[in-house]
Amino acid sequence: MTRKRSAPRPARSKQPGSRRAALRLWAMPTLIIAGLFAGAIGWQALTAHRHAAQVGGPYSLIDSANHPTTQARFAGHQTLIYFGYTHCLDVCPLTLATVAQAYTLLPPGTQRPVPLFITLDPERDRPEDIGVYTRRFSPEIIGLTGTAAQIDAVAKAFHVTSHVTVDPMAGHDRGDEGMGDYRIDHSSVLYLMDGQNHLQAILPADSSPATVAHNLAPYLAKR
Repeated sequence: MTRKRSAPRPARSKQPGSRRAALRLWAMPTLIIAGLFAGAIGWQALTAHRHAAQVGGPYSLIDSANHPTTQARFAGHQTLIYFGYTHCLDVCPLTLATVAQAYTLLPPGTQRPVPLFITLDPERDRPEDIGVYTRRFSPEIIGLTGTAAQIDAVAKAFHVTSHVTVDPMAGHDRGDEGMGDYRIDHSSVLYLMDGQNHLQAILPADSSPATVAHNLAPYLAKR
């Protein structure tokens, strides 16, 4: 889903940890698995009326200002959550740009969900890094990182799948002596959560801004 970085940032560790070496795949309801990976399924099939209790949950993370952040911070407000990482060259920046543009197309007078970008790469995505990254797309987007354990916990709660591929030769032509480059292939959907952090819908990320806005509109409250 992602390509290798042509200009990797310095790695923060010399060796890939066991967390990055393993495929993380958690059991999901059949409907949700199909929704995540079957592009032919329409977004209506991804709405989560039956499986809302099985997707999502409490989380404890850190925002770009190093402030501890839990779901309680957004109590009473819908959130639109996307999982990715800042070194992603294609689907992640495209999705964040799509969300930012979609928000400009929402019907006037509606309350917009708080957009959250949760990294799957906490070893490289420090708070200041994720803040710089999200601000490139919109000042509304809140970037969240944390420890590896915190990220694993929230990814598991949302049934995110990810697989790390290491290229040991990446960067060696520039004299780098680190672990090389790696990319993270991951599921790519938008989770719309209500004001109590309960799942309302799962929307495909590979949509146009107009489609994302159209799909969001029925769930949004009036101001």
